[in-house]
Amino acid sequence: MAGAPEGNKNAVKETRLITNALRRVVVQSPDKLKKACEKVLNDAVEGNLAAFTVIADRLDGKPAQTNILEGNDEKPLVLTQIERAIIDPQNTDS
Repeated sequence: MAGAPEGNKNAVKETRLITNALRRVVVQSPDKLKKACEKVLNDAVEGNLAAFTVIADRLDGKPAQTNILEGNDEKPLVLTQIERAIIDPQNTDS
């Protein structure tokens, strides 16, 4: 079974107040969304790293995080890398 346990209402989309408010504004005034997107794009062009990061994360997705842990000669670590992977539960080839 994937996802949240049955009955979990913590991530129900209807409870996301800010998302719902923004969605209503965008439906009623799509020109505002276009202006906001242009503003973010112009800020990125002018060198605003945060604006560029927003664009990159939306277009390419956030980069996968890798943590490297190192030990020393007295206490070497067995675990050297942690990776996060998305696995298709329907794929039984592996």
